[in-house]
Amino acid sequence: VTLDFGRVVVGGPFRPSSNVPNRVLVAFNQATIIFNNGIEINFGFVFDIIRSIQNSTENGWLEVTYVDDDIRIGRGNKGTMFVLTRDVNAVKS
Repeated sequence: VTLDFGRVVVGGPFRPSSNVPNRVLVAFNQATIIFNNGIEINFGFVFDIIRSIQNSTENGWLEVTYVDDDIRIGRGNKGTMFVLTRDVNAVKS
């Protein structure tokens, strides 16, 4: 996510849910704030703490509610909603 002061980056591996066809289970392990001046603050360790408390490697899910050739609308387990648009020039085959 790009903000006025910089970017927030979160990520981690994911796998399809065996129970819900349009859902992926995510094991977030990266969280970084990157300020416009180049300073980075990594706080991915928070996900390690959450995993220890929950005794699970997966700590979230994302569900696609709409998808076509140009747009994807989804939501997360914490109520987040996101809209992704495709930039055909961003990926080369």
